[in-house]
Amino acid sequence: MASALEQFVNTVRTLSAQGNFAQLSEYLNKSSDFVARNAQHMHNVLATLDLQQHPLGIMTILCVKFSLPNITDYDTLHTQFHEFIAGCNGEQVRFATDSYAKLCHLYTQSLVEKKQPLCGIDVLCRAIRKIQLFPSQDRKSVV
Repeated sequence: MASALEQFVNTVRTLSAQGNFAQLSEYLNKSSDFVARNAQHMHNVLATLDLQQHPLGIMTILCVKFSLPNITDYDTLHTQFHEFIAGCNGEQVRFATDSYAKLCHLYTQSLVEKKQPLCGIDVLCRAIRKIQLFPSQDRKSVV
């Protein structure tokens, strides 16, 4: 199993280094089941990925972690989401806007379930600004 995890990490690193973010996004979409089956190892995988160089891989892992039926360490996951939004490379995540929106939705859903929705307003505003191409862009220009 370790070799499959190593292959996953190597593919994320290689496609990121090549700047082939569209292909990486497609690969990660196809790999979400694999990531979910290996959720117990994703903390280690996250530790091997760099936020600036591999945000698409990190985003996929965070989506899976938020999708798990029982989040064992919510505080850590909450912190990881905040760190992701603060430090991810906006140019790269624009190649996977559906996954980015899904991650933000899963985070919001987790806050609602914890009855803490107001805690997410600031970070979600930052998430929106991160994905915008220019500051005056609003939802009308995206639709």
